Amino acid sequence: MVRPLEERFRTARDLFPEYRVETVKGRIVVNESGTWQHNTILFRLLLQLTGAAAGRGWEIWPNITVYLGEHADRYVPDLTVVPAAPRMHEEHAVHGDATLLLADVVSAGSGYDDYYVKPCGYAPARVPLYLVIDPFQRSVKLFCDPSGGAYATEIVVAAGEPLPLPDPWGLAVDTSRLM
Repeated sequence: MVRPLEERFRTARDLFPEYRVETVKGRIVVNESGTWQHNTILFRLLLQLTGAAAGRGWEIWPNITVYLGEHADRYVPDLTVVPAAPRMHEEHAVHGDATLLLADVVSAGSGYDDYYVKPCGYAPARVPLYLVIDPFQRSVKLFCDPSGGAYATEIVVAAGEPLPLPDPWGLAVDTSRLM
């Protein structure tokens, strides 16, 4: 008998606690820790977001599963910004519509999922902002305004250009400091 995906996901997460375990299009994906370059980009983004987040009582979480619905995939973005006391699905999963910003840094094998698959899962779950930082293309893409199961707005800037974040952020990401 084949076990349901949710059960296999939990088993994989329990077997590999030091890795990022996600379900993407019905497959279980186990990712190693990021490279030093990947982590440096995340650190530089974190430095830019921390003031705005802390000033509003928000929190920035690494390695939390985003709950997108009962039969939907389970993604684990590199960074998740949540308001104080967000709505949780379980201890390890926050509801997508209870987030403020999700961010991923593209790695060698994640480009397709980060650019195409994950936005198709995040938008129907009403994730307000999804930021994709691509050191290979030297660009940053922001998906925003989820409506009708898709993102109505996609903004792409080259590394070095500012990327304004919509309300309630009131700040622009200095992409020259990311890569």
